[in-house]
Amino acid sequence: SEQCAASYSGGPGACALASDGGWSGPSSAAAVADWMPAAERPCFADVIDASQFDFGVFARHYLLHPRPLLVRRGAELSLEDAKNFSREGVLAAAGDRKVEAQRFQTEKEFDGTKPLVKNMQEYVTYLAERPEGKLAAKLHYASLRLSREESYLNFSAILPKLIEGKVDHVGTTFYLGGALMGTPPHHHGSALNSLIFGRKVWFMAPPARMLTVHEPMHDFLVRTQGAPGFGRCLQEAGDLLYVPRGWTHGTLCLEDCVGMAHEIVSRQWELLD
Repeated sequence: SEQCAASYSGGPGACALASDGGWSGPSSAAAVADWMPAAERPCFADVIDASQFDFGVFARHYLLHPRPLLVRRGAELSLEDAKNFSREGVLAAAGDRKVEAQRFQTEKEFDGTKPLVKNMQEYVTYLAERPEGKLAAKLHYASLRLSREESYLNFSAILPKLIEGKVDHVGTTFYLGGALMGTPPHHHGSALNSLIFGRKVWFMAPPARMLTVHEPMHDFLVRTQGAPGFGRCLQEAGDLLYVPRGWTHGTLCLEDCVGMAHEIVSRQWELLD
């Protein structure tokens, strides 16, 4: 049975799921201290609690005028739903699913590098066995765009309750990675990012500074000495981050992180081309 050091905060108080979901990979906290947001302001963007969320305000001030918003606890799930994203739950649902992991999302198209191909069971083992002192040598991140026919990970293709039914849902990406993994700066349409377990840092810039980077996020941060000029935001387990259309954004996991990104469209509120 699962140890009960801490219960999942999204559950009804039952002590039945470890707060990290069993994703006990190595942490990169010490290695990335210089890349973290300031302790007194962990997120450059507006931050509210899920209890304060009002869709009308969100539509007028964030969808219409594209601005990022971090909703603390906005991605929390019921205990039963959270179990799907635990280590045990992912392996039970998708242990045999093919995983193509890359150091950055465009790697194969950019320079022909072959992705790391494993099944989910093998990939989870890969995460667990990365040597603590050499994390940067193994940065293959699983960012899995789900098709409509997805059966293994279809539990992640449901919009957060705060938003469900209020916008059009046009796509889902399930992600899983370890410390120092992530996605380098890129941009696309509006998206809602739900972090179910783990912690990660976001680096964001407004549409006037659009950028697409073709190298691992860790390497980009090393090369640029921390991406100066980008707004930084710490996302923790249970947090929902709205990434507006056209905003450049990159992410870096501080430990094992698992969640999903939902691409959305609101024809009523977004000024679409």
